[in-house]
Amino acid sequence: MRVRFEEDEMFVMAMFKKENRLATMQEIRRILPFIKEDGEMLTLVNHTLEKMEQLTNQEFAAIDLEDYQQDTGEEP
Repeated sequence: MRVRFEEDEMFVMAMFKKENRLATMQEIRRILPFIKEDGEMLTLVNHTLEKMEQLTNQEFAAIDLEDYQQDTGEEP
């Protein structure tokens, strides 16, 4: 993979992960209106999306986001 993600960017992808790269990007874009006043968060989300644009679907699928996903505390 030629794109390097920062830890915060990995958390963003994990938080909104869907079945594939494009669906995940679409889900992330849905929050843009809600964070437009938070410059730091907006920058983080936009950088994450820019990097995701550079990935192939196969590269995205190979990223292990499990360690970055929130633990809900619920038993499976």
